[in-house]
This record gives sequence, C-alpha cells and structure tokens, in this order.
Amino acid sequence: MRTLQIILALGPYVASFFRDRRRWLWWGRPVSRSPQYHARRARGLVASITALGPTFVKLAQVFASRADLIPEPYLGELGTLVDAVPPFPVEEVERIVAEAYGRPVGQVFETFNRVPVAAASLGQVHRATHHGRDVAVKILRPGIERIIERDLASARRILGWVNDRWNHSHVRGLLAVVEEFSARIHEELDFRLEAEFAEEIGRNFAGNRNVIIPGVVHELTRQRVLVLDFMDGARIDKLDPATVNVKFLVQTLVEVYVQMMLVDGLFHADPHPGNLMVAPDGRLVLLDFGMVVRVEQATRGVLTRTVLAAIRRDPKGVADGFHGLGLIVPGTDDDTVQRLAQLLIVNAFSKTTTKERIDALLADRVMKTLYDFPIQLPRDMVYFARTAALIEGVGTRYDPYFQAIPIASPVVMRMRTRILRSVGEAARPTPEELATVAGYALGTVARWVVDSFDSVKSNFTSPRSPPMRRRPPAVSTVVTVFALLSLAAAPRFASAQALPTVEQQIAAATLPLPKDLLDGATVMGYKTKDKLEVIRPGTGGMICLALYVTRPDFHVACYHKSLEAFMARGRELTAAGVKDPQRDSVRFREIRSGKLKMPTVGALYSLTGKKEDYDAATNKLSGARPLGVVYIPNSTPESTGISAQAIPGQPWIMFPGTPKAHIMVIGSMTP
Repeated sequence: MRTLQIILALGPYVASFFRDRRRWLWWGRPVSRSPQYHARRARGLVASITALGPTFVKLAQVFASRADLIPEPYLGELGTLVDAVPPFPVEEVERIVAEAYGRPVGQVFETFNRVPVAAASLGQVHRATHHGRDVAVKILRPGIERIIERDLASARRILGWVNDRWNHSHVRGLLAVVEEFSARIHEELDFRLEAEFAEEIGRNFAGNRNVIIPGVVHELTRQRVLVLDFMDGARIDKLDPATVNVKFLVQTLVEVYVQMMLVDGLFHADPHPGNLMVAPDGRLVLLDFGMVVRVEQATRGVLTRTVLAAIRRDPKGVADGFHGLGLIVPGTDDDTVQRLAQLLIVNAFSKTTTKERIDALLADRVMKTLYDFPIQLPRDMVYFARTAALIEGVGTRYDPYFQAIPIASPVVMRMRTRILRSVGEAARPTPEELATVAGYALGTVARWVVDSFDSVKSNFTSPRSPPMRRRPPAVSTVVTVFALLSLAAAPRFASAQALPTVEQQIAAATLPLPKDLLDGATVMGYKTKDKLEVIRPGTGGMICLALYVTRPDFHVACYHKSLEAFMARGRELTAAGVKDPQRDSVRFREIRSGKLKMPTVGALYSLTGKKEDYDAATNKLSGARPLGVVYIPNSTPESTGISAQAIPGQPWIMFPGTPKAHIMVIGSMTP
C-alpha cells in the first residue's frame, strides 16, 4: 500500500519528466518547457515530497547535494527542505520523555516549553531548564524507525524496477544515494551516538575561539532523547550583512570543515542554515551532530592532495585526485578528465557570479559529455558532496561572487603541515605557509583592535554594538603588507623540531600496557628525523611505535610481534616512496602470493591526542583517544558475527574479506 501511495504521489512527476524527452513517453518530439514551468513543477515536487513524510524529506536533503544528478531549479527547491516537517503533538513528546526517564517531564526539568523551537525530519527540539541550566531537549519522532524501514524498502523496490528497464548511470547514482542513506540513517536514530560525536568534535575544537560546540548533558542522554546546552543566537540565514562580517563568518566555516575533513577525520555532514548560528559575541555555533562521518586516513590523503593541486592550479593533480576518489568511471579518456579539471580550476578562480560560472560550464562541450557519461559519485563520497554544496550555498547566500577554493586556500596553506602530518606524510613549514600564518595572526590582532575600538566607541553611542563588525579596508591593506614582509623573511623562521627525550617516548608508548607486557615491550621511535630505530629492545611480545616525535599531535601504537612482518613491510614501502592506498595493495598481493606472511590473528592498540596529554613529570596520560584493533585476515561479518557498521559501544569489522580485515574496539573496551 505504501509503495502505491508513493507511486501515486511521485508518478505524475516521473511521467512529466519523461515527457520532457518524448511527448508520448516512448515516442514523439520533446515537450517544450518554459523556465516558469520548471519552477512551478519543482515547487510541486517538493510539496509532494514533504507530504510523504520524514524519510522522503531526509532523502531529498541528500539528493539536494547531487548537482551531477539534479539540475536547477529542482536542486534549489530541494535545498529548502530543512525544517519542512510539521511538529508532532506535545503529548507524544511528554510520553517519550517519561518513558526515557521513568518519570514525568515535570520531575526531570524545572521548566519545559511545550512549543518546539525547531521541528525537523527525524525529531524536534524543545527549550527547558535542568538544575538551573538552560538546555535544548531533542526528541526522536515516534515510530520513525518503522516509517524509515518501510519507506526505504519501497524506494529500493521502485528504483530497482526502473534500473531493470533503464540501466543508466544516473539511476545507478540514485540507488547509490539510497543505499548510503540506508547505511547512515540508523546512526541518526540513536541520540547516544550523536552525543558521542558532539563530545568528540567539541574536544577537537576546544581551543578554537571562533567556534562553539554545545555541551552534552550526559546524565540525561538516552536513545530517543538528547539534552544539550541551549545555544542562543541568530540563525545564519537570518543575518543582516550590513552589521555582520559575513565573509569572516564563512571563512571560519570553511576553516572548521578543512580541519574536520582533512585533519580530524570526523566531520559534521549537515551544515545547512538551520544547523548554523551566530552567537551574540559573533562566534559560529554548530548544531545537530546526527549526521557525522568518519573519514579514513587514506581518503583524507587523497582529498588533501586534490585540494593542494587545486590551489596550485594543477589540472593533472586534480584529475589524479578525481581518479583516486573514484569520481571517474573506469575507462574514461585521460585527456577528457584533465580538460574537465582545467575547466573547473579556471571556473573556481574566475571573478564571476555563481550563475555565470554555472552557465559557462554548461556551455562547454566537455561538460555536456561528462554529464552524460563518465562522472559518478561513489557511496562514500555522497556526504562530502552534500557538505560542499551546503557550504557553497551558505557563501553564495551573501556573496554572489563567493568562491570556495580562493576562500579555502589561505586556510589550507596555514594548516598545510598539520594536514599533511595528520595523513602520515612528512612535512615541514614552507615559506608560503609561514607567511600565511603570520598574516593570519596579524589579521586577528588587527581585527581585535578594530572590534575593541568599535566596542568602546559604541558605549558612548548605543547600549550594544552588533557582533562581528566589518573589517575596514585599511586593516586588510595592513595585513597584506605584513604578510608580504613575512614572506620575504620567512626562511629565517624555520627551525628544527624539538624532540621528546627517550625516557618520555618509552613512558608514553608503554603506559597503557598491562604490567607483564609493559616492562618487556620493544620500543621504536624517531631519535633522528625520518629514521625509525629501536629505542629500547625488549623480550616481551609487544612492539611499540612512538610516532608522535615527528607529528604535531600525540600518536602511539603498540602491536603484537606476530604482526611485525606486515608492519615492517609497510615501513619499507613508505621509505621507498609508496603512498596509500598503493602500499596496502602491494602487501595484499604479497600475502596472496605467499611472499609476505600474515598471522591468523594479531592485536594492536593506539592512542591519539595532543602532545600535552602526556605529563612527563607525573608519567600520566589524560585526554588521549584509545583504539584497539584485532586483525583476522579475510574475515567477514558472517564468519565473525560482527557487524561491518560502526555501532556505539560495540566492536565492528573493517575491510571485511581482505587480508587487512580487522575488528575495531573503542574506548573502555580497549585492552
């Protein structure tokens, strides 16, 4: 019945789209459609999607990022589906809260506003107070799990039927989006996982003065109820550009996402305007951590190289990045892909409006060819594309000339060494990087001076000045001059990195081990740059790598000696210049041929954090993130009984069916 309801709601639009190509669906000339008709049809389609309920609203939000599948004005209309779902009754809210805590709402919160401050596809938010603390209470919609399962089954059935009769890359793309949505949506239905994501992202940005991540009220966190600090401020789409430095705000947003995607490996994949606010003091506030994606180091490495190639305006490097990310259909002519990369680079740095850039691209013969055939978006890239599209939407809302690459370039260059080291590549600050850092620091000081002056002046003219005043042109000029001077003097600033003592390396590397393994562990590290050597030989079964010596963060890994051949071969390949993912491909081939021995089982644990997490004076470690790994080559979910999906508080299997298959164990479960 649900499938029939969906067909009746969306079928007329499907038929209408087919008539754009064939007047009588299977034959005849295309029907002429005016821009007004397309706009009207796009509005009607979005209204029908909204009426179908939360699942289709959520799916449409994902499709709203697919510029390779959805043209304008449909893409723009789908982008309006932020808070389009009506709220559910407050009686249901009170029932869910009472079930979660075993007592009525009035006994949990001192005050509870019965009118929601926001209603979205999966839940809604109410304002309340708890122990004098102003909080936001997020409640999952009743019966949402059953609705989503039913709707996904219908969506698969319909798209499968279409794909059987019209096997086209765009239909396969739609199926990929549905499958990725199906894999991720269950994470959003457990607010305990969202609380963990909010907490981890909050730690990653603890020292950033321009960003606020809401605090989690852990004692009130449940699967269907999440309680966070209530964030006061203005939604980003309600700002007045006359009183807010929107350019600085968007730069901050870009910087946040550069760090999340390229450094931290954990990013908030839903930066639509409803999830972004500006606090009264001008800081950017991130909300809603249900849609968070963890990015593997290999993918971050390819992304980093692609972004740096775009900044260098290197079409071959960008084309290689597209191949590495799986964006190009195998067999596509290399010249065509490089021509596409060249077009995109020129487009990215052109001084034109967004509409003018899109028109220029669509007028190009290569782009028309690519739309029909070689471009694809793999499942694991769906949320990257969605995030990029949403950030660009925020930028172009206030600036029609907004360009993501020129805005991101100084951010990436300022963080270049940190980014490269986070993906396992050796890097030293370049003169350009040092100059960018100097310019940024001077700009921050100058902005602080101007804002302080405005604040003092406003005390005599008005009770309160607007947050984030525009920076005067003179300040930008001063910053540019200082940046150029810094560039000229930059080589003088380069200095050797101070290395921790041997004792500190050994203490940090062995600290988490059980006592019987700790004393006998072999410790390896970098006593000199880029030369891994034995710091302390041991007789036990564990080998520890103190990798943080050459990194800006804290990273220690210990593994059982049975894995040494596998690990040592990886180091050999790294020294020979082989990068991920080719390094693993070489090892996998050697394992299958018998040249490289892989044990039937092996164990590893690692600790990652900041250098200051280890206190040499007390030999204590705090704040580092633990991770345990059990290697079982070629294992699968069927052979282990362990899910391939990350489940909060439970182990999960990665790379199933390959020689590198292993089980991930996080947090308190770590040995």
